[in-house]
Amino acid sequence: MSNDTFTNAPDISDPAYADPPRSASAYRYLLLAALFMLVGLMVLVYIGRERGSHIGKQLGELELEPLLNVEQPAKERMSKSSFKLVHFWGPWCNPCMVEYPEIIKLQRKYADDNRLAVISVSCGLKMPQVRDDLEFDTKLFVQGLGGDLPIYYDPNMYSRVQVSTLIGQQGFAYPTTVLLDSEMKIVKLWVGATQAGELDQAVTKALSK
Repeated sequence: MSNDTFTNAPDISDPAYADPPRSASAYRYLLLAALFMLVGLMVLVYIGRERGSHIGKQLGELELEPLLNVEQPAKERMSKSSFKLVHFWGPWCNPCMVEYPEIIKLQRKYADDNRLAVISVSCGLKMPQVRDDLEFDTKLFVQGLGGDLPIYYDPNMYSRVQVSTLIGQQGFAYPTTVLLDSEMKIVKLWVGATQAGELDQAVTKALSK
């Protein structure tokens, strides 16, 4: 092999072969991306702390009235159970429609178990709520899902205001579900729809203690 092969090879030390400088806009993009990631992590940490801060807080007395398939007052049902799962939902709410079969499963599973009372609370959009209208809308909603199960309502939003006060900055949304112990202290709280089986797992864990 002749020396010309190496003599004619390009000199990589030549500035012409150096990496092209990155533009200022590229650096700004990377900086913004890193900043958004940092803010996102901070938000997740805050939400986690916010949710955890509810545990152990005591919820005041709930004022829930029979609406459908039940005559027994909610207070009486809850007083006989060690734990209470109170589920606020609305017949106008799409996420509620997706999640509600999970509530039906729990109602049927623990129907004869005094350790847990599953309290389903139908909520209307109008204030003051007209009971007959809400009952009609609720019947339509539960047809084919579990129309024979007990459902209550919150006439003056008193119970929802109590829960919302404890939730604080996280805000109240539909559906909202609260797992309470015998002293009406929060064991677990969910704002928004849950994943399939999530409520059942939380209840099983609470009852096993």
